[in-house]
Amino acid sequence: MDRRDRPSPEVDTGDHDAPTRTDPVAAAMSEVVGGPLGDHAGGHRWWSAARVLTGATAVTLAAGMVSKTACVPTGWGNEHQPYSELCWTDLAGTSVDAGAPPQVATWLQRAAEWLPGTGAVATTAVLAVVLAALALLATALLVRVDARRPWAAAGWAIAPVLLVHWLSWELVAAVGVAVLLWGWTTGRTWLAGVGAGVGAAFALPVAIAFVGVVAVGGRTRDRVDALLAAAAAYVVVTLPGRATAETPDIGSIWFLLARTGPGASTTTRTVVQVVVLALGAGAVWWLVRRAGLPTPLTTARAGLVLLAAALVVAPSAPPETALLVLPLAALAVRRWRDLLVWQALHLLSWVLTGWYVGEALVPTVADDSRAYWLAVLLRVVGLVWLVAAVLRDAGSGDDDPVEVGRGEADPDLDVLADARDPRP
Repeated sequence: MDRRDRPSPEVDTGDHDAPTRTDPVAAAMSEVVGGPLGDHAGGHRWWSAARVLTGATAVTLAAGMVSKTACVPTGWGNEHQPYSELCWTDLAGTSVDAGAPPQVATWLQRAAEWLPGTGAVATTAVLAVVLAALALLATALLVRVDARRPWAAAGWAIAPVLLVHWLSWELVAAVGVAVLLWGWTTGRTWLAGVGAGVGAAFALPVAIAFVGVVAVGGRTRDRVDALLAAAAAYVVVTLPGRATAETPDIGSIWFLLARTGPGASTTTRTVVQVVVLALGAGAVWWLVRRAGLPTPLTTARAGLVLLAAALVVAPSAPPETALLVLPLAALAVRRWRDLLVWQALHLLSWVLTGWYVGEALVPTVADDSRAYWLAVLLRVVGLVWLVAAVLRDAGSGDDDPVEVGRGEADPDLDVLADARDPRP
């Protein structure tokens, strides 16, 4: 890829965005540990963003394991418990939708059964180790996508969405998105294609994100190389067996319409999907024109807008598909407030979906699907919120939030005693 066309990170001069200086939410949260980064703060060579966020990711993954312990005593064997207690996981054979990962995932599960230990708990633990390694890899790659904003990867590393959903095969697709972003923004077009192909094999909407990412920067030859690599990776992964055909299922607006009576024909679904994706493509075109020179930020935004559009009208959108959005959102959304709003809406949708599938509401409200209606609405509103945040920031002409905690004297600080000597 030609360096002039590549959406490469700016040269790393050490002038990184400090989240506690540029984001009001991060600044407020930092008060627990002493407040925003000060003018005289000295960094430590060892405590780089990559090492800190890798450790934070490990803590998030451990907390996610703990969140599934309610199902461990029964080995995910009870019919409704995994859903009503929000501890279901694809790795143990419990899922809220009828979809299935490619046959490769089944082979990994059978290989895990050969290791010491028996039953769903042991198999899930082995597969969790594999997925945890992939999640850590994604963190390492996301830190390197934008040299000026390595801490943006914290949106992935400590995300509540990662905590509750990482024990699912959608994590493989999310890591594929991270590889796609890193590969394309650093000129490794073949690796970007491989990431997209593997991701699409586990979750087809990744293919839509691929289109958005490669729309920013690069030459026609680079896009062709990435497309060929993506197609080859997809075929290799799915050749032993593809996922089941997607029909309207949990999380989709089409499943909601089918449950409420009106339904929608295949033709209607296709027309609506094409229109929504066309609107997303128009938004991407505007983003690219607005940005001018290609940057990692614009690349992540383009991928996010198209992926969100695809998930809004997807025939199946279980809660775990939020993992596909997370790597792109972490880098594309500049304000933590917007990330937290989206995740709060998504988590509410996740809880309601689990209770609906697990029939936790039946004892009090029999045959009432309003909880599921609300779950779908919250999921869609959350995605729309992310797209609106991206378009708002791009349209403002200033992607850098106003610095907070700078330029004003601390009322408890003795200014005379704190003479501002020049930094070495």
